[in-house]
Amino acid sequence: MTTYEADFSEPDGYMNFASIGPPGRRVAAALAEIVAAVSHPSGDVPPLVMGRYEAALATLGRFVGAAPEQVTVVPSTSAGLFQVAFGLLSAGGNVVVPAHEFPANLYPWLRSAEAGGPEVRRVEVPDGRVTAGVLAAAVDADTRAIAVSLVDYATGFRVDLAALRELAGDALLVVDAIQALGAIRVGLSPADVVVAGGQKWMRAGWGAGLMAVSSRAFDRLAPTLTGWWGVEDAFDFVTPPLHAPRADADRFQEGSPNVFGAVALAAAIDVIEAVGVAAVEAAVLERSGLVAELAAAAGAEVRTPWRHETERAGIVTLRMPGEDAAATVARLAAEGFVVSERSGWVRVSPHASTSIDAVEALAAVLGAVRR
Repeated sequence: MTTYEADFSEPDGYMNFASIGPPGRRVAAALAEIVAAVSHPSGDVPPLVMGRYEAALATLGRFVGAAPEQVTVVPSTSAGLFQVAFGLLSAGGNVVVPAHEFPANLYPWLRSAEAGGPEVRRVEVPDGRVTAGVLAAAVDADTRAIAVSLVDYATGFRVDLAALRELAGDALLVVDAIQALGAIRVGLSPADVVVAGGQKWMRAGWGAGLMAVSSRAFDRLAPTLTGWWGVEDAFDFVTPPLHAPRADADRFQEGSPNVFGAVALAAAIDVIEAVGVAAVEAAVLERSGLVAELAAAAGAEVRTPWRHETERAGIVTLRMPGEDAAATVARLAAEGFVVSERSGWVRVSPHASTSIDAVEALAAVLGAVRR
């Protein structure tokens, strides 16, 4: 992991990757290089930048086990999910989604429903464990999609995609993977759509994420929000619109693609692949597991199902008895630790670059409230 750790320079007490992952040296260098190339071009700029864009799509596709033509770059997780939600606008039926999803995975479906799209069935999940059994009662023959977060932003629970795939049957399985991609292994299969912004565990900065689309989803999703870049013969300005949609995932582009963002995403993937995503995942699970274990030993109530690695990733949520979560966050901040408060819980989210010493020190500060 030395190669991975050497790319980053955040303070050792930074454990807030579920909010934002500070980019590393390679991402910064890749962005500086393409900005310099565009600032001082040796020829026409579009061929230069589009070559970089296509290379980035190939990298993104490889990273999630998809062909380059199945992947596109989106401005954010929300933007990708809006493409999916409005792609089902005329499908009727219903979409099943956990009631307390992060809003990025709620607003697209609710806006689509307001515009005449599928009914949104929001399923209460009392213990925060989004399982096939919990969602099953809401799924029927008219269900067009099940939309979930691979890792819940508030509880840290990681869903069983294989079980949800079986539950979905012919319906699309749509996955918000922003709290997973870059921390654990994420593939397009068994989902139909995977969307994730690059600013958290990927550490690629704001403004770009990936959207991967299965062949089934291609056949089901109308490119309702497609703009001029998302069509065949995009540079034919003589023939009046509407042109036919592109045959690849760029059919879901509203306008010119974010080439700089794509380059940043590809550079972030290069950093991960230099050590292997399995090694990064193992390091993340080790650190999140240790946070939970030591916090529990310090008297914390741990909300995340930390004893089972298959049910978590990098997020651990906890609270100290008799202490408001915001007060705990402030107390940790005073000692140099950056974490978040979410809905009355303390959210700790270390990455592979977080040192074990820092995790142990955080637990010691947590335990100080008992003395």
